Amino acid sequence: MAKDYYSILGVSKTASPDEIKKAFRTLAKKYHPDSAQGDKVEAEAKFKEISEAYEVLSDENKRRIYDQTGNVEFGSGGSDFTWQDFSHASDFSDLGDIFNRIFGGNFGFGGAESSFFGQSSRSRQNLDLLTNIRVTLEDVYYGTRKSIRYKRMAPCETCKGTGSKTFRTSTCPACNGTGQQRIVQGQGFFRQVMVTVCRNCNGSGSIPEQPCQVCSGKGTTSITENIEIEIPKGAEDKLRLRVKGKGQADHGVVGDLYVAINVQPEQNMRRIRDDLLLPLEISFPEAVLGTEKDITVFREKLTVKIPPGVQPNEIVKLKGSGFPHLNSRGRGDILLEMKLTVPKHVSSAQKELLEKFMDEGGKKHSWLRG
Repeated sequence: MAKDYYSILGVSKTASPDEIKKAFRTLAKKYHPDSAQGDKVEAEAKFKEISEAYEVLSDENKRRIYDQTGNVEFGSGGSDFTWQDFSHASDFSDLGDIFNRIFGGNFGFGGAESSFFGQSSRSRQNLDLLTNIRVTLEDVYYGTRKSIRYKRMAPCETCKGTGSKTFRTSTCPACNGTGQQRIVQGQGFFRQVMVTVCRNCNGSGSIPEQPCQVCSGKGTTSITENIEIEIPKGAEDKLRLRVKGKGQADHGVVGDLYVAINVQPEQNMRRIRDDLLLPLEISFPEAVLGTEKDITVFREKLTVKIPPGVQPNEIVKLKGSGFPHLNSRGRGDILLEMKLTVPKHVSSAQKELLEKFMDEGGKKHSWLRG
């Protein structure tokens, strides 16, 4: 069963980003395992649950997908949330200051270096790449595949990303394998301790036994990547597609590539959610009497029935012929906006018929008689 993230945070489905952040902070103070009263295991489970809800609802793209489908795929490659998927360490860092002022001490919110969330999560997030791709309305109507070309730091093929000629590494002597170094400044009672990434191993906690000659022990080389991206049917503008393991690489950790879709506007076509709005020109007799018209939408040949007495700018729907719903069944509609065309010149016979039509309606207009 899909989780109700709005209920978990106690906010409405129309809640603003500020309201979501406020609700999250309040619950984070209550359920953080190091400060919560009662069962610590239960508090930790609740804390993870509200963090999952915040991760989804605070991200515009994830929230839109969740609202449409009721589910969201996390960066770890599935529907189950892990701390590796949490990308709001800065929000927790701010909460840490609040905890320290209220309670004193360290409650696990020590910024991006906090072991509560794990260094690998921070490192992986920093290695993600973002690029853009332009597509047309037709592309997202049918779905398609697009090629992209970009540069990235990839694992060295010679040393398999280890940075070592022998594929073996040893514990970094500078940080004893922690990947972090402590710098103490000041004297006596006034001392400040700073935790930074170890410069010797660049935070990996290990160094190559014999540096690889190809990558100079870095474990990465610069490459130009050519990959194909599948554009799903019904994809919306600004939707981000994730390609796992195609981001930057660093000491055995590889980020992901995110591709933002830019849907280009087209003349006389406008997408409204999953509906497609199009103008359709009809004549005065067609508007009065009704008719059937054949239209072409992208590659589709469609027939639309115009009811008698249709009004200018009135919308006639072709149900189920619009954009496919992303990640779910069904489609939107095609909305045809009636555009009445008036000829500049008519024949004598046509003018006579129009005069008769007006006379029968009890309305005579001298301008029709020329």
